[in-house]
Amino acid sequence: MQKEEINFILLACCTYKRPEQLKSLLFSIKDLKLPENNKVEILIIDNDKNESAKNIVAEAKNYIDLKINYFVEENAGLTNARNRLLNETINLGATHAFLFDDDEILEENSLLEHLKLYNQYEDDIISSGIAINSFDDNIPKYIQNNMIFKKKTTKKTGIIKSSCATDNVFIPVRLIRENDLKFSSEFNFSGGEDIDFTSKAFKLGYNIIQNSDSIVYEPVLGERATLKYIFKRAYFAGFCGTYAKFQKNKNILKQIIYLINLLIVLLFNLILLIPSLLFGLTGFFNVFTKTVKTIGKIAGTLQFKPIEFYKQK
Repeated sequence: MQKEEINFILLACCTYKRPEQLKSLLFSIKDLKLPENNKVEILIIDNDKNESAKNIVAEAKNYIDLKINYFVEENAGLTNARNRLLNETINLGATHAFLFDDDEILEENSLLEHLKLYNQYEDDIISSGIAINSFDDNIPKYIQNNMIFKKKTTKKTGIIKSSCATDNVFIPVRLIRENDLKFSSEFNFSGGEDIDFTSKAFKLGYNIIQNSDSIVYEPVLGERATLKYIFKRAYFAGFCGTYAKFQKNKNILKQIIYLINLLIVLLFNLILLIPSLLFGLTGFFNVFTKTVKTIGKIAGTLQFKPIEFYKQK
C-alpha cells in the first residue's frame, strides 16, 4: 500500500485517575526531541467523568510549547477511552500517532527513533518500541527481578511481529481512517484490547516492526510493586492471550491438545517449586509466577468468563 507522508503527529494517550503519573509523563514530553519539519501536538483522553486530569493538563500548558488537546470520555473502560482517542486523532487531522500509556516516561529520542525506522520502509508500517520497568531502590530484588517486570528487550530491531502492545507504538492514522479499525468492546475491562487491535492491523497488511531503539520507561510504584499484583498480572497475562486465541478460532481438537500440554507444564512447575528455593526468593517466586500464568492459560483455553482486570472504581 502507498505510504502516507508524515505531516502531523499526535503524541497520544488515555488516562484514568493517575494525576501524578500523568504529570511525570508530561514533564518527559517537555524534553522530547521533535522532528524539525512536522507539526506535533498532544492528545489526552481522560476517562474520568469528573475530569481528574484537567488541572494537570492545564498546568502542563505552562511548560510545554506544544498544543494539548484534552477530551473527556465519560463511558468507562479501556476500549471506550481508546476508541475515543482514535476518533479524535482522525478529527484533528493527524497523519500519524505516537501512542503510549499515562504512567510512562518518554526517553528523549523515542519519537525520533520511531521516525527513523518508519522512514526506512517503502510501505506504511507500525513501529513497535519497548517499555522498560524502573524501580525505587527500596523495592525488594525478588520483585524487581520477577518475570512479570523483566520484559524482553533483546529482540532485534527489524523483526516482524504479528501483534504488539500500544505502550510505545507509532502508527499511520490511515490504518484506522480507511479500515474503520476499532478496539474491541469485549476487552473493555479485561485488557488485551491492544494485542487484538494490532493483530487485526497485521492481518490488514500492516507489518509490525520491532523497534528496540525507541524506549519508554514505566516506573513500578505502590500496589504494583507487590506479590499480589504480580500474581494477578500473571494470571491475566496467561488468560488473555489464550482466551482471545480460541475465542476467535474455536477448534475443539486444538484446544484439547493445547490443554493437555498446559497440564503437563503445570505439573512440571509444581514439581519445581520446592527446588527453586535453592535460587532464593527470586527463583521461587518466578516459578510460582509461571505456575499462576499457566493456570491463567488453562482458564483461557476453557473459555471461562473474561476477568475484569481493569474494572474501574
